[in-house]
Order: sequence, then C-alpha cells, then structure tokens
Amino acid sequence: MYQVLSTKKLSPLLVARAREKGIHIIEQEFISVRPLPLEAHKAEILSRLRPYTAIVFTSAHACEALTSFLNKAAVPGPLNGNVYCLSGKTRESLPSQLTAFVTDIADNAASLAQKIVARGEKEVLFFCGNQRRDELPHILKSAGIAVHEVVAYETTEVPSVALPDPDGVLFFSPSAVRSFFSANRLPAAAVCFAIGPTTAAAIGELTPNKVLTSEAPSQEMMLACVEFYFQNLNSLE
Repeated sequence: MYQVLSTKKLSPLLVARAREKGIHIIEQEFISVRPLPLEAHKAEILSRLRPYTAIVFTSAHACEALTSFLNKAAVPGPLNGNVYCLSGKTRESLPSQLTAFVTDIADNAASLAQKIVARGEKEVLFFCGNQRRDELPHILKSAGIAVHEVVAYETTEVPSVALPDPDGVLFFSPSAVRSFFSANRLPAAAVCFAIGPTTAAAIGELTPNKVLTSEAPSQEMMLACVEFYFQNLNSLE
C-alpha cells in the first residue's frame, strides 16, 4: 500500500477509489481559506455588472464568495456579458447567475489571460484572493486592459509536521507548497503531484524531488495521475 499525503481535503469517493487501487491517502490541510464579506464592494460590483465588465475567476473560493454575495444582494435585472474562468473546480463553482455567460475557460491563469486579450476586452473585474499570483493581471495590464480587483477570500498558511516518509504528496496551490515545505522535508524517492503548472513551479523552487503535473486542474485528474504513476512505477523507473 502506497502512502500519499494530500495537502487539502478530497472527495471521499476519490479517496475510497484510490484505496481500492493500493493507494492510502492521508489528508492534512496546510492552508486555511476564509471568505471575505463583499458588502463593502457592493457599489463597485453592481456598477460593473451593469454595464457589464468582463468577470474573471481563477479560484473556486472566489466563485463561492460572489455566489454568497449575489444571493444576498438585490441585483436589479438579469446579468449579461463575458465570464472567463479556469476549468475544473472553478468552472463548477461559478455563481448560477453567470453560468450561461462563460466565454472562455483555460487550465491555468496565463492561458486564460491570453484568451481574454485575444477577445479584445478593455477591462475586467477580477475576483481573487489576498495571495493571488501576478501572471494574469500582469498579462492583462501589459495588453492595456484595465484590471479591477476584488479580494474575495483570504488564504493563511498553516504549517505543520506531516507523516514521515510519504511515497507522494498532492499540492493544490503555491501557498500550500510554501506552507508544507516550511515545516517538512521529503525523502528523495517521494513524488510531488501538482494541480497545475504554477503549483509545479512553486514545488520546483523548494525541492529537487520529481514533480508530476495533472493534465487538468481537478481532483479527479490529480488522482488519475497518482494512480497511473504508482500502477506503472516499475516500468517508469
């Protein structure tokens, strides 16, 4: 039985399926996420929803914060316009009021930014966290696109000592990577699994261990990557 540490909670069904395939997943969260009330931004948000500024999401947490806000706020009339978001959990977590207006999706923030530029947008409303990465706003601003940011959630690193000598570790964000490695070192044979290229790059900055990146930013694809690796470990060495 392979021992794999996940740095965030996973779907119980995925954990059970992995165990059936000889992979025991231990879940231990290394970051804490707190949604922030958006009422302080109500005037700005509603004014930019109509006339509609393109809305951008790179996190499911941002989607959930806006969903809570829209369910409470009195939003006059139907929404319309262009929505840009990452695939996987972010796409699945969009507010129901916006799902009909998805214009483009991408697997990472840089690719999403390029699609927004190609669409000719002039300004965007970007719902993000307090530790958001620079790639997307930098690309958009360099192309002359105005970026209005609303910080919708707060991420806090929660370092702790993990189980000794895991065979693999699952990482879902650069902040979780930093939190984990601030308190832990991995044995040379341990493999790191990253939700996407940005997270993979953060891992590479802190450890020489092998890094494998999920083909798409979802828990399902992450676990598929883990299962494929360990099922084919002997042939891959």
